[in-house]
Amino acid sequence: MNQTVSSVEAAMGPWDATAYPNIRVVPSSDTDLLATPRQTLGMLLFTIHAIRGFERWLLDHADLVHGPLHSSIGQEAVAAGMAFALAGSDGLTSTHRAHHDVIAKLIRYAAPADFDPFAADAVPGAITDLVLATLAEVLGLEQGLCGGRGGSMHLAHPGAGVVTSAIVGGGIPPAVGAALAAKLKGDGGVGVAAFGDGATAIGAFHEGLAIARAMDLPAIFLLENNRYSVATSLLETAGFEQLAIRAAGYDMPAFIVDGMDPVAVLLTMEAARRHAVAHGPVFIEANTYRYYHQNGPLPGSAFKYRTRDEEKAWAAFDPAVTFPRRLVDTGALSQAEVDAVAALAAGMIAACVAVVSVETPDGTRIPPELYPSTADVTRGILGPGIGDVDPARLDTSPAADDAQITYLAAMQGVIARRLETDPLAFVIGEEVGHLGGGVGGVTKGAIAVANDRVLNTPIAENGFAGAGLGAALAGLHPIVELMYPDFALEAADQLLNHVAKARYMFGNIFEVPLIVRCQVSRGRGYGPQHSVDPSGLFALFPGWRIVAPSTGADYIGLFNAAMLTGDPVLVVDDNRLMKTTSPLTAAGMDAVIPPGSSRLVRAGTDVTVLSWGYALHRVLPVAERLEAEGISVEVIDPRWLDRASFDREGVLEAVGRTGALVIVEDSLRSFGMGQSILDLLLPDLFGTLRTAPLRVTGDDVFSPVSKPLELHVHVRDADIETAIISAARAARPQS
Repeated sequence: MNQTVSSVEAAMGPWDATAYPNIRVVPSSDTDLLATPRQTLGMLLFTIHAIRGFERWLLDHADLVHGPLHSSIGQEAVAAGMAFALAGSDGLTSTHRAHHDVIAKLIRYAAPADFDPFAADAVPGAITDLVLATLAEVLGLEQGLCGGRGGSMHLAHPGAGVVTSAIVGGGIPPAVGAALAAKLKGDGGVGVAAFGDGATAIGAFHEGLAIARAMDLPAIFLLENNRYSVATSLLETAGFEQLAIRAAGYDMPAFIVDGMDPVAVLLTMEAARRHAVAHGPVFIEANTYRYYHQNGPLPGSAFKYRTRDEEKAWAAFDPAVTFPRRLVDTGALSQAEVDAVAALAAGMIAACVAVVSVETPDGTRIPPELYPSTADVTRGILGPGIGDVDPARLDTSPAADDAQITYLAAMQGVIARRLETDPLAFVIGEEVGHLGGGVGGVTKGAIAVANDRVLNTPIAENGFAGAGLGAALAGLHPIVELMYPDFALEAADQLLNHVAKARYMFGNIFEVPLIVRCQVSRGRGYGPQHSVDPSGLFALFPGWRIVAPSTGADYIGLFNAAMLTGDPVLVVDDNRLMKTTSPLTAAGMDAVIPPGSSRLVRAGTDVTVLSWGYALHRVLPVAERLEAEGISVEVIDPRWLDRASFDREGVLEAVGRTGALVIVEDSLRSFGMGQSILDLLLPDLFGTLRTAPLRVTGDDVFSPVSKPLELHVHVRDADIETAIISAARAARPQS
């Protein structure tokens, strides 16, 4: 019996394993094939043919696909081997080129344990339904996995643990989060990140590996090395071909495997999974090839970046041809058995196609009634809110002993309380478990009650923000701490491209119960890169809720509500409030302040001032002084700042009483929330205003370090007073 020549050997030549002892090359072996259970061989074969038939039909009907079509033809063996080495619920993230990974994982998830593709007359309905839902999603149909929201590049299924990302490398941090969730749950699961060679140069790749290695997470990093990033070759992007070398920098065991051989991939993944569960992360480089261009039905040679000779050489390793032939040549299966499995897969794809398309004189068409209704287009940007809450938690009356609480103590207490009462909650970020409570002392109580769920990370904001997302999608309740709000820009891809969009683009099939908390450090001399208020940035993305507590008691109620929403919530606190005190409510550390709950801080009749956070504490003394001068100032704290949670009706009612509105916030003017709030209110504001609304902010410059300069550019009492007087006088009825 002759051993086959693997595509790894053909493409790369011999590998010097002594240079990198952490790396092992896995050859294709007929001995391994013959030792593989017959049913497993059948499922691998069925899956490869199912993927090939699925994508072949799409390429032949590319005009029906609205948007790009990144086929994975040639890479099916990687997906099949990967999927059948995993548990059905193991987490998997993949890329914009993910049809093969998703279909393989869904087949693995849905296949009954006794499904024998050699004996079956039909494919089980559970499998067919999921393949149909995947096809419908690629076509943008209501029946799709995500209701047509995600299309080809944004595919997901909660039960199977599948999520894809259209951002190169974007799925790697969430896969680390899935691995973290498995470790915290103790369920023996793993998180798998499947990605292409181009992703190994991006920051998310390195941050994901760094976090997984530092925490010894059960993560598998599966590089599907098809040798091209769009039209740029691997040698151009990396300068070398064996990308498994990158794992050595993280002291991580790595395998190089023939990605055109599903059995070799299967055995490698099985070994990797065992190691990951017992010891920590593993890296696999599966050498493979995509037979078509980055997007569409033409080969790469049509665009001149590959030669026809290269494509012909790789065609000799086509898994849809070579694997069936090896099964027969080795005697593992008969030709009749191989043909029967191929026919079974083809019949399933034909059945799916028949549901989503019809033949007309003008060609294949999609019935219009299969598309989602436009009436449903906004569903799922955010969830419905906090749901039913024990009325005792909504009790805002003072505590029986009239206890006072500082802002810092409230932060420490409520986070500790959530970890104490919610086993799915955890805190993650830089230094959160060190220094007796993190940099700001906020996690002091959490460390005391649940030290094992206060998780320190490397300096990798994008990585641990994405890990938070992956854990949230897996059902956990992460509290992600950004040491300084400016660092949100380091994590912008995960926070804004992924977290904000996940619920919506995946068709509202996931909750995203994630909190990001950060502390504004204005006034401390930390300078332009550590002092910004990020609220205005997050407000640009409608998938975020935003709270800015002004008192310790409010911090408790707003934080608890944020934990109940099932949505991502930005919690903004301010270092200048840490020592301020407020009365604790009767609900104590379990208090809840729902979205839409503004607070009347001070009654007045001449002008309504909207303010929150530190700026609110600057407004109140000004309002008291102006009262003595005959100007009655009403002060409203909105508490919830995002458009969906903002108490629009309550604020409009208040402005209706005074006819004047001033918004005061301690932020750069261009980075503030005021313009967003005005835009939300204006359609109904003109009927009640008697003068133009005014905004008071700091100067439109970043905070300088010099103390007198910094104090000068922040919001000033004189500006607050001038605006209030101007608005009040202009709004008074003319005699």
